[in-house]
Amino acid sequence: MKKINIFYWVFTVLLVLLMLSSAIPSLMNSPQSVAFMKHLGYPIYFAKFLAVAKLLGIVALLVTGFPKITEWAYAGFTFDLIAAFYSFIALGDPASTYVLFPVFFAILAGSYIFYHKRLKAAVLHETAV
Repeated sequence: MKKINIFYWVFTVLLVLLMLSSAIPSLMNSPQSVAFMKHLGYPIYFAKFLAVAKLLGIVALLVTGFPKITEWAYAGFTFDLIAAFYSFIALGDPASTYVLFPVFFAILAGSYIFYHKRLKAAVLHETAV
């Protein structure tokens, strides 16, 4: 159980940092964020929507006890990463622009997998006691 918790928190903290790194500049309308949204062809107001959604997803991951909401947060992060990845490809951006996406997907998958391992381990621990 201890190893599962360590892996879960490592992956989850990395995922939280990843989502924060894009949510905060978008929320603050930084020039880089505005230029990024224009490059992708999205309206500027959409950046704030995504930022708030990411912040709510982060809260959902960090506050335990709401498994359905946590599942929705993982789904939202998955949709966000897939949409971003597809947007870069659809625009014909060079591969160097999206070369880190496999790492991002691995972090997301690691957090999700160990989240479910934690749930199973907790159920097994409860039934054993």
